[in-house]
Amino acid sequence: MAVYNGERYLCDAVESILAQDFSDFEFLIIDDGSTDSTAELLDTYCDPRIRLMSNESNIGLAFSFNGGLKVARGNLGADPNLRK
Repeated sequence: MAVYNGERYLCDAVESILAQDFSDFEFLIIDDGSTDSTAELLDTYCDPRIRLMSNESNIGLAFSFNGGLKVARGNLGADPNLRK
């Protein structure tokens, strides 16, 4: 998840993801150079599934997602059990 100056809805969004029944996941949250209290709010979470990243400045959604893909620990390849 990438966020830029999203303090208004950030906690609701994060808590919604963390409350899912499926719990075996890595939750990358990228603060895209926010200038509001986004970083401070993110620092209040201490869930082991959350990994925080932050951009020094706002680089945009696509670049933020690409940065997240580079550090993701999960297997992002195609499932060999799926049919084409």
